[in-house]
Amino acid sequence: MPDSVWKITAPIDRSYPKLEGNEQVESVVIGGGFCGLSASLHLAEAGHSVALLESHEPGWGASGRNGGQVIPGLKMDPDELNKRYGSDRGEALAVLVGKAPDLVFELIRRYKIECDVRRTGWIQLAVGPKGLGEIKDRVGQWQRRGVDIEALDQDKVHALTGANGYVGGLIDRRGGNLNPLAYTRGLAKAAASAKVKIYVHSKAISVQQIKGKWVVRTYHGQVTASTLLLCTNAYTDGIWPNLQKTIVPFVSGAIATQPLPDKIRKSILKDGQAVADNSRLLSWFGLDRDGRLIFGGRTGAWSESNKPSDYQNRIERMHDVFPQVKGIPVQCYWSGKVALTVDYLPHIHRLAANLYTGLGFNGRGVAMATLMGKLLAACIEHDKNETAFPLSDLKPLPLHAVRKPIVQSVVYWKQLMDRLNP
Repeated sequence: MPDSVWKITAPIDRSYPKLEGNEQVESVVIGGGFCGLSASLHLAEAGHSVALLESHEPGWGASGRNGGQVIPGLKMDPDELNKRYGSDRGEALAVLVGKAPDLVFELIRRYKIECDVRRTGWIQLAVGPKGLGEIKDRVGQWQRRGVDIEALDQDKVHALTGANGYVGGLIDRRGGNLNPLAYTRGLAKAAASAKVKIYVHSKAISVQQIKGKWVVRTYHGQVTASTLLLCTNAYTDGIWPNLQKTIVPFVSGAIATQPLPDKIRKSILKDGQAVADNSRLLSWFGLDRDGRLIFGGRTGAWSESNKPSDYQNRIERMHDVFPQVKGIPVQCYWSGKVALTVDYLPHIHRLAANLYTGLGFNGRGVAMATLMGKLLAACIEHDKNETAFPLSDLKPLPLHAVRKPIVQSVVYWKQLMDRLNP
C-alpha cells in the first residue's frame, strides 16, 4: 500500500485471497476502490453473486490516497446542467448528485464503518474577485433549490478556518470528511459480509465475451460471469480498447504535518470541516483525527512521487495560508492520480452487452464514485440503456498520446491566470 497519512489511523485491513483457478458468478467487477466496492455491495444486496478483482488491495489507488472530502454536487452547477440536459433531466441530475454525500454517510452508518467521519460541512474558498463571483453564483443556485448552503465573508472564513489570503467562500452543510482508506476498507468488509468474493493481487489482464458470457483472465485464474463492470477510473489501462483515452490522469499530491500542538490546533478548522479553494489549480486542506494538518493540490512532480523535494510548493502554500504552522515538521508526502474529463463530468458508458463502466470523478470521488457504483449496479440489475445519470458514447480524446506536454502547458497557463485573475 502506498504511503499516506491515512495509513497511520486506518484500521488494519482484513486479508483477502488471490484468485487461483476458475470462478463462476453472475457479475464480475474490476477495481477495488470506491466505485467497484460500492457496485459490488449494491449488486450483492440485490441478490447477485459477485466477484471483485483488484490488482493490489482495496484502496491502493486514488480511493485510499485522496483528501477524504465528501463533496456535494459536481463541478458543473445546476443551472449549467439544465442548459446541457434540459430542465427536467438537469434538475433530476442536480438532486441526484447533491444527495451523493447522503449515500456515503448512510453506508457508513448501516455497516458501522470506522473511518473518522465528520459531517460538519464542506467549505469552498475564493482567493480573488473572479472566484468570489463564482461562489456567490453557486450559493444562489443551490439556495433557490432549498439546499443548506451559506455564503461566507472574509471575516467568517477566517473565524471558521483560520486561513489567510481568502476573500470569501461558502459552506455546504451536506458535505463532510473522512479517512478515505478506512472508508474503502470498510466498504470492502461490508461487501465481503454480503458474500462478495474479493480477490486481491489479481490483476485483470484480458476480458473476452465467449458464448454470451464475460471471461476475465488474471495471471493465475479466470472469472466467468454474465455481466461485467469496469471500475478502474484514473488507473484504467488497456483492458478495453480506447477506454483509457477518454480521461486525463492528473497527478495530485498532499503533505501532512506532525500532530499540531494544542494551541495551534485550536486556531485551525475549529469544527473540523473539509476545505478547498476554487483556484484553477486548487489547494485543499483539512485535519486528521490526531490533529495533523493535511494540505494538498498540484505538486512539483509530473508522476507519482513521495520525495520531499517534489512538495516544496505545497509546503510554501501551506505556510502562506497557515503561517502559524511554520516550524512544524512535515510527516508524510504522497500522491496519486485524479481522472479528469474534458467536460468535468463523470461518464457512464455501455461498452457492450452487459458491460458498463463509470469513470472521471474530477477530484470529487468520495461521494461521486460511491454513487457511480450504485448507478452501475442499477444498470446491471435492470439492464438499462439509460440511468438518472446519462449514458454517453465512448469518445477517445484527440492527441491523447501526446497528452503530457499538453497538460503541462495547460498547468502553466492556469498558474499564470491564477496570478492575473484570481
